[in-house]
Amino acid sequence: MDTAGSERAELCGQTLDGRYRLLRRIGFGGTGVIFEATCTRSGERLAIKTLRPCFVNHIDLGTRLCREVEVSRRVVHPGIVRFLDQGSLPDGSPYLVMPLLFGESLARLLARVGALPQREVAALASRVASILHSAHAAGYVHRDVKPEHILMSRSQRGELKVQLLDFGVCSSTLAPAEEKNREAGRVFGTPSYVSPEQAAGEVHVDGRADLFALGIVMFEALSGRVPFSASNVSKLLLRIIRDDAPSIAELVPGLDLGLDLIVSRLLARDPELRMPSARALSRALLPYSGDRHAADLRLSALLREGTLANDALTTVQRAAPENVQRVA
Repeated sequence: MDTAGSERAELCGQTLDGRYRLLRRIGFGGTGVIFEATCTRSGERLAIKTLRPCFVNHIDLGTRLCREVEVSRRVVHPGIVRFLDQGSLPDGSPYLVMPLLFGESLARLLARVGALPQREVAALASRVASILHSAHAAGYVHRDVKPEHILMSRSQRGELKVQLLDFGVCSSTLAPAEEKNREAGRVFGTPSYVSPEQAAGEVHVDGRADLFALGIVMFEALSGRVPFSASNVSKLLLRIIRDDAPSIAELVPGLDLGLDLIVSRLLARDPELRMPSARALSRALLPYSGDRHAADLRLSALLREGTLANDALTTVQRAAPENVQRVA
């Protein structure tokens, strides 16, 4: 019987479709396994995403994995990872080919250095909002924006590159009705970062759900903690639905009042009271980043060079409790 330590181990050393030789497993989660691979033709190092064996017959998980390719082809933005190829394993389940990513997720950076200065947070959030705007314009809602999915790296000249990863649980305006019907009453995303409408299991959420999640990311990056916590997932979701978020200004002395207002608007329980769009948010944050280029350089200087983005590559970090679908 497969275990977490051995699932898909038989693939190591195999060559898929005569093109991709799998070297080692570099990520494992609730539903996914990630391998480092090389292209037999070019020698390029790559990452291969697969489903765990127990999910090979799960229609929705296979569809969501392949939707990442769809997003990468339809959303034009440098912050979206480009999938290079896709195919099928011998068991019939899909695999995806993507560049091997190096850099540091925001989650790992925060764990290492703690809360960030407000100018850096504003500059980073503006970049993420720009990526979300492009995704929303193409008809996709990410539904799992969180620090693990915000990958930062720096160029040879020290310039900051920001990517938003893992559209594995995104909703799509192109999704068939039967898929949307199957999602009714289920919570998609990571509990600490979902919007009230997601926590309530609503099927039709729009881009403002991602803005709520980005508000939580900003709150955490500024203060070192998330605004909502509880002893279990059910209580956490209930808090997100019923309670107003605490004031970030009370936790961060000297925080610019304008930035406090932006975070408060993003965390409004009523979507109508949030920022109207990701583009509006990106523009609203610019005055609070000061010299944006300088803020980007300060952020890039904090990053560890040459780090394989393991935590950001993992498709799903752990199995979801109760009816919460967490793909990360």
